Amino acid sequence: MRARWLWGLAMCTCVASAWTAPGQSREATETARVAVAFTDRVQAYVVLQKTLEGAAQTSTAESGRIADHKHELARSIAAARRDSHQGDIFTPDVSALFERIISSTFKGSEGRRMRRTILEGDPVPLTVLRVNEVYPEEIPVTTTPPTLLRRLPSLPEELAYRIVGRALVLQDIKTNLIVDFMPDAIRVP
Repeated sequence: MRARWLWGLAMCTCVASAWTAPGQSREATETARVAVAFTDRVQAYVVLQKTLEGAAQTSTAESGRIADHKHELARSIAAARRDSHQGDIFTPDVSALFERIISSTFKGSEGRRMRRTILEGDPVPLTVLRVNEVYPEEIPVTTTPPTLLRRLPSLPEELAYRIVGRALVLQDIKTNLIVDFMPDAIRVP
């Protein structure tokens, strides 16, 4: 009798896991697919940056020439991406994933501290962000809270996440170009 009961319990466990695992697997598979698509788009940008940088390589340590090289690289990247617009990297499915990550992070135990960190600086003036334009000089470079960074997909060293008001910005570190952004990604009361 006990063996039948254990066998029945084992069968129920298997059936229950069969019902729940596919849903969880699909969600995990979809999340992984979206994260890979995001990473592929980011890597394509980095390859473009490196290709254009290699074509315009200068071997000087003069600060004026380095600045000129940086501006020339920014112009080359913007020209190569002239048809790019907001949402090319932060596609709707990537944005939905990031919104879930951001929302759950701000609801967590570190949420209050993160809000304070984001809001403690001077108020950010109303700024219109555009892909392929240089990050506005009048806007302080706001680093993304470490708790949030740990949950977002990691970026190559050429790029960084920035917060401008409520937008999450993907910034090219070398040229200061705005690669893409998510408006209203950060909903801080």
